[in-house]
Amino acid sequence: MLELIKRCPDFLEGYRDFCREIYEKNVIWYRPMPPDSVDEGWFFRTKPIYDRRETEMVGGRSRSVHYWAVDGERFIGEFQLRLDFTENVLTDIGSVGYAVRPSEWGKGYGTEILRQGFEIARGFGMEELLFTVNEENAASAHVVEKLGGVLLDTIDAENEAEGKHRLRRYRVRL
Repeated sequence: MLELIKRCPDFLEGYRDFCREIYEKNVIWYRPMPPDSVDEGWFFRTKPIYDRRETEMVGGRSRSVHYWAVDGERFIGEFQLRLDFTENVLTDIGSVGYAVRPSEWGKGYGTEILRQGFEIARGFGMEELLFTVNEENAASAHVVEKLGGVLLDTIDAENEAEGKHRLRRYRVRL
């Protein structure tokens, strides 16, 4: 049974494998850590940074919370919730980031990650979320629409991983 858990060292190897799958599949719309940087000490080196991001805006970035999606002992994916509607959230990354490892695509995990993520967002007092989905990512657009996403508009966007692209912006009321 899938559950979202706070990042923890118990799933470090699974997270590294998740990162490797994302990079090997060249998934451009979600970029976790480069797999080679996720060594045995990575979790404890990065923990203070992730902890700080939960309580304050760092470098103009939205406060954010990060969860790992696991099914028993298997690492499935990741969920990120950005708590502030900064310019970057509004025009590039949205208030939610989520991903499922490619070997687990098509099994309903993306939908379940978001369902549980919505409960987390409600717990932070959020009443609506903004999703940004690359126009070419039909699977993610389908999941967001299935869970009540209303298309607001489509804008031109550009970032390092995706280059120039069209970005669909959805609102989900919680």
